[in-house]
Amino acid sequence: MKKILALAGFLIVMSCAVAYTNTMAPVIKDMDHGLNSEAITRLKDVFPDSTGGDRLLYLMELGNLTRYAGQQSIAQTILLRADRLSDNLRGTNIGQQAQSMITSDLALDFRGADYEKVFINYCLASSYAASGNIEDAVVEARRVNEKLKEINARYEGNPNRYTDDAFVRYFMGVMYEMDGDYDDALISYRLALATYDSTYAEDYNLSAPEQLKSDAMRLANYTGFESLLSTFETQWPGVSWRDSGPAVDMGEIVAVIELGNISSRRAEGFAVYCDDRVYSISLPVIPDFPRRRVRGSLSAGGRTTDLFLVEDLNGIARENLEDEAGRNVIRAAARLAVKAGLSELGENVTEQLTDNENVSSGVGLILSIIGAATEQADLRAWLTLPAQIQMARLQVPPGTWPVSVTVNGRSFTHDPVTVQAGEITLLFMREDL
Repeated sequence: MKKILALAGFLIVMSCAVAYTNTMAPVIKDMDHGLNSEAITRLKDVFPDSTGGDRLLYLMELGNLTRYAGQQSIAQTILLRADRLSDNLRGTNIGQQAQSMITSDLALDFRGADYEKVFINYCLASSYAASGNIEDAVVEARRVNEKLKEINARYEGNPNRYTDDAFVRYFMGVMYEMDGDYDDALISYRLALATYDSTYAEDYNLSAPEQLKSDAMRLANYTGFESLLSTFETQWPGVSWRDSGPAVDMGEIVAVIELGNISSRRAEGFAVYCDDRVYSISLPVIPDFPRRRVRGSLSAGGRTTDLFLVEDLNGIARENLEDEAGRNVIRAAARLAVKAGLSELGENVTEQLTDNENVSSGVGLILSIIGAATEQADLRAWLTLPAQIQMARLQVPPGTWPVSVTVNGRSFTHDPVTVQAGEITLLFMREDL
């Protein structure tokens, strides 16, 4: 019996040994050191299932890495495949559901969390924008609207916390503004404001940035909505908007700065020996920790402005997983009952065949060990996403300007950007925290 219990411990430990977070660790390390091409190569080498049930996750990770590497046309192709595959992964696969009840949720196709599905389109839009294709970036903006409507419709009876994305709304507003669609830009800014002031303030402790308020006021004035501008001025008396944004003799740099790595999941559960059986439950969790504070600035054209926080993806991922916790516990409990039933059935069948209680009891224990060893928390998540996203908007004279960004005392440089009067120049950066 001691040998069998030792085998149980070994199998349970080994079942957790090759978690997705461990697989991705060397990829993330390369990415953190700015070795994006090496990270792409390593991902292709270590990814466990790039063509089967984890294909969506593979495409998401690879698409984002190629985006960071500046391979925008390749990134767009990959992310478009991810978007189409995400749309196709709907409905219930009865065979996978049955398999997951005797092994773990890893038997299910990876479908992605709601925020991950939305960020496919953000990554696409940012890739298009980085390559100067604002028209297709705007198409992705409209695609986000459709996706968020689907999410809201799906959870109408039992809503999750993630029903909208304030940052993505804000970013899409910038896309509309660059495309000259000022009415839709204003609508996006207002939707972003509403989301910050409700869901984001309540669930993620993140209120609307002052800059976003300024942008909404500026566009309300530009589009002639005087009553709306008056309402804004009454609501936000201390917000200045007149010397912001692109103007007749000034341009604007809008910087999107992705910082750090989103938190990985870890397994939390227990394994116990009781009544000649081994029972195990393992669930995914994201530890709760304070948001990393960032102080930074962007400088160009002899001017400087502060960075401001627009997205806390760590908080979103944690709250999203908490929303799923109840469903995960119910599934784990049901799976435990199924595995216990299979162990009992195996013991009964063996006893009938051998008429030997010791042999049948051993078979029941071994089957329970196998059931416990196959119980693994689903730690799959899009790990190349940033921990948080900061932005900066800086009005500068026309010209070609070197750009520098300071984050918590460390300075980074960006290639010089050309700014034209009356236009927005968009730039993207990724840095480790």
